[in-house]
Amino acid sequence: MGSSAAEIERQITETREHLDANLRVLERRAAKGARKAARLAAIAVVGVASAAAIGYAVYTLARHRSPAGVVRDAVPRSIRHLPRKVAKVLKHRPAKVKVVAAGSDAPRGQSSWRTIAEKVATAVAVSIAGALASRIIKPGGRSDPSRPQ
Repeated sequence: MGSSAAEIERQITETREHLDANLRVLERRAAKGARKAARLAAIAVVGVASAAAIGYAVYTLARHRSPAGVVRDAVPRSIRHLPRKVAKVLKHRPAKVKVVAAGSDAPRGQSSWRTIAEKVATAVAVSIAGALASRIIKPGGRSDPSRPQ
């Protein structure tokens, strides 16, 4: 009986070692297969991305576009029709603005009245520019809604 128990224990140990060896082989094969699948997936992604990039490049190079079309596409849609709007708004009553720029050759001993006049002229010019901008931006081109055009 004792030898038979030892024999069974030996067989169990051999079977366990055999199963462990088979399990290690299967684990190695699975890891190798996973690496191979990942490599193939990466190659496929790079291939599709390259094909898309080449296709886009061929498409853009094959499209014969005028310089005006290139400029039109570069300008945002929100301001694309701004020149027409400006012309429409200023068609009936164009504003006349005279800008005078003083250089650095002005005399050093300026009077306080001249300094005040320059500051007032700057404020008026900024006000006119703001009024023109508001006339251009507002729908309908009216700066004062109560005044008919």
